[in-house]
Amino acid sequence: MTFPDPQAARASRVRFGVLTFISSLSILTYLDRTCISRVQDDMKRDLGLDDTQMGLVFGAFYIGYGLFEVPAGWLGDTLGTRRVLTRIVLWWSLFTALTGAIGWFKGYRDYQWVLFGWQAPVLFLFMLIVRFLFGCGEAGGYPNLARVVGTWFPFQERGLAQGAIWFFARLGGAMAPLLIGTLTARIGWEKAFCVFGLLGLLWCLAFCFWFRNTPEEVPACNQAERDLIRGYVPEIRPPAADEPEKHSFPPLRPLIASGTMWALCTAAVFVNLAWHFFPTWQPRYFKDFFGISMKGSELLIGLPYLCGAVGAFVGGSISDKLIRVTGSRRWGRSLVGMVGFGGAGLCAFCMLFVTEAWQAVALLCLVFLINDLAVPVIWAAGTDISGRFAGTITAIVNTAGCIGGFLCPVLMGMFLDTAPDAEMKRDLWPVIFAGLATAWVISGIAWLFIDASRPIVPCEDAAKTS
Repeated sequence: MTFPDPQAARASRVRFGVLTFISSLSILTYLDRTCISRVQDDMKRDLGLDDTQMGLVFGAFYIGYGLFEVPAGWLGDTLGTRRVLTRIVLWWSLFTALTGAIGWFKGYRDYQWVLFGWQAPVLFLFMLIVRFLFGCGEAGGYPNLARVVGTWFPFQERGLAQGAIWFFARLGGAMAPLLIGTLTARIGWEKAFCVFGLLGLLWCLAFCFWFRNTPEEVPACNQAERDLIRGYVPEIRPPAADEPEKHSFPPLRPLIASGTMWALCTAAVFVNLAWHFFPTWQPRYFKDFFGISMKGSELLIGLPYLCGAVGAFVGGSISDKLIRVTGSRRWGRSLVGMVGFGGAGLCAFCMLFVTEAWQAVALLCLVFLINDLAVPVIWAAGTDISGRFAGTITAIVNTAGCIGGFLCPVLMGMFLDTAPDAEMKRDLWPVIFAGLATAWVISGIAWLFIDASRPIVPCEDAAKTS
């Protein structure tokens, strides 16, 4: 299969300005999402939390994130991504700041809440609520970014676009421990969270001023670029700029009957079950297994994110190139997905045999790099099959992933609390990595059943339901 080049030489490049903006949002997302893992010891000390409670604090984010992922994605399809992304970032920035504000009440750490015979520390309950609401705020961010990619990029550039988004997401994750660590040392973790919240407010002001939902709304985007974007993907052609976007929910029958949809959700559940070790318990692993303090591990826990950034960019580019070379959208996506998630699992199995910190860092960097070859591809595949329902359908897949995202930190926290001393906690980590590796391999196998060339709703049916 070959694709025409509709006067690409004369096309404007506004879509790459859009990509710059949404990539900056991706940095901000992972700054706010992962910084909590670096200061978990400070929070446990100041708020009086144990490992199980800290795991539940991590997990509360994913409950809120999962519950509101589909509604927020659907709102992006319905109201437009400009309005929805602005509200999303404002909300999560508020609750990022409130996460730090709880620390100002650490004098109440011994206060207990008793209800119907159940007792829990008051500050623990407040932290659960705030992190739950923080998750509600971040919900829909990446599905709406997927819709932006679907609206502004032809499908043979979507892998590259998603690769750039996830490159900067991982860059944010790499920066988070160093930034939060430096700010915590200077002003305390409480104020550090407030600074991160302020960054989100500033981003919203710039985004509202510059961004528009569709190429048709931007005079600087010429007709040649619009033809380039729309020429290959008529199924997602938006209405004219003066027509409101009104979408129903995707038709349930083809959604439920889609084997690709079920396989995407399966891959999302198991890869999130494995990967969320990194933004939650990775610093604790270096402390338990090698005796490295949280402060001393800042560079160590950031290095895998940097490798993931490279993997995300390379994986998206490889997927697009495979589509152009083979003419197969299915295998252009699925081959990268299988190698990425399955390969990460095989490398994670090797973590059972490490004896030195440098070995662990090298393997975790390799796991992250190979895993992230497939991360932009799973989002690109979700966009490929979604048509005009990209926000909603990618949100459904990401909601499934939240099941794994919740189970990972919660189960690991409970498992670590079963060990009464440091020596026994050290012995638990090979068992944990065996479980994580198995989850990665299952997510890789799921790509055998994913066909990104078959849209869930044919373009003519999408037109009728829009």
